[in-house]
Amino acid sequence: MDLESEDHLSFLLSSQLALDDIHNISLSRKGKARHGTPMTDEEYSFKVFKEENTAFVDSLRLAFSLQSAIDTDQAILAKLSVEELGAVDDHRYAKALSLGQALPKMSDAQKALEKQGSLPETRLKDNKVGKISTSANASSLPNVGGSKPFRVNCVICADSFRSSTTFQAPCRDHYCHGCLRDLVQACIGDESLFPLRCCQQPLPLLDVYPLLSGKLQTQFSAKVREFGTLANHRVYCSKSTCSKFLGSSGGAKNILCSQCYTSTCTLCKQLSHPAESCSENTALKELKTLAKEKHWQTCPRCSSIVELNIGCYHMTCLCRMQFCYLCAAPWKTCDCPQWEEDRLLNAAEVTVERELGAAARVAEPVVFQRRVEQRAQELREYHDCNPHRWKHYQGGGTCEECGHYLPEFLKGCRDCHIMVCVRCMRNRL
Repeated sequence: MDLESEDHLSFLLSSQLALDDIHNISLSRKGKARHGTPMTDEEYSFKVFKEENTAFVDSLRLAFSLQSAIDTDQAILAKLSVEELGAVDDHRYAKALSLGQALPKMSDAQKALEKQGSLPETRLKDNKVGKISTSANASSLPNVGGSKPFRVNCVICADSFRSSTTFQAPCRDHYCHGCLRDLVQACIGDESLFPLRCCQQPLPLLDVYPLLSGKLQTQFSAKVREFGTLANHRVYCSKSTCSKFLGSSGGAKNILCSQCYTSTCTLCKQLSHPAESCSENTALKELKTLAKEKHWQTCPRCSSIVELNIGCYHMTCLCRMQFCYLCAAPWKTCDCPQWEEDRLLNAAEVTVERELGAAARVAEPVVFQRRVEQRAQELREYHDCNPHRWKHYQGGGTCEECGHYLPEFLKGCRDCHIMVCVRCMRNRL
């Protein structure tokens, strides 16, 4: 229905004029009748006519107001839809460019965003009837059609995006939707990325979920439930070909797997045995024996087994528990040394080889050894480096956290000299 048609405007104008006439007549007759005198038929007719016309005028005013709001919302939603499609196309274009593939043609959304004037205006039209009030003021609405969108760079892929099409973390870093989904997908298979975080600040899941597909939401929700349970309380299906996460051991004694219908004992984590007492899990017993032989340590919080390869004795478990590798006490609550000198020197040599090249050990042994001693002293001072002070390193290398090789660049800490990829820097450390 076109509320601004001539018929509707005429109805509104005639009703308003009739109300004005009734008001003037009422003023002219005011005070001429005694107080308490019943209304005459003429006065009663005027009263009913006034009420009906007032209701009609109010209804039309409300209809005009709602129509204006709907027109405005449609324009804004259309603009946001175009921006979202444009961001997806931008990401596809940037990905093809980085892989050296043939560049896709510019989409309609990208063309529309290049021509800002072609996007729908969200300013309200001037009211054709002066007394009609609207629910929104045109001057208070953003001119999303005429202003140039603010652009930001994704902290992971470094591509440029319109800020309205990115996810902003609490630390104010921006993620394109593609990289955010990649992070969620990586977290599903790597518990060290849980909980989702950037710069050591958790990402609000209520803001993340709407940006995921339905399938990814379901998968991630299941992992949130699993990773949110302490490792020593987790119960997995005892059928080796299934191993579905079933829940916490704090509930029922037996849990039936909804996937393969195998019943698992929550105490010993093996097949249910109604008529027998629990025996220690054979696989767990073998793992504990191996851990003792290898001098591995057990997390005092979740009982996960950890191994120290390089660095100091400060351990951070997947459950975020920080403890001493030697005695498993909470970090800095024991009298154990905080590092082993041989491990520290090995770490210093690895750092220097990365800086000078492996050949420098033979070609320039004096320079190499002097640099090793310098780096070793820095590690003694910054072995418990937090927060890191990052700088950019050109050239390829292996991330010391995830082990992935990056052909272009890494991030390095100015103090402890750890070399990591961007994802580990942002989302793991």
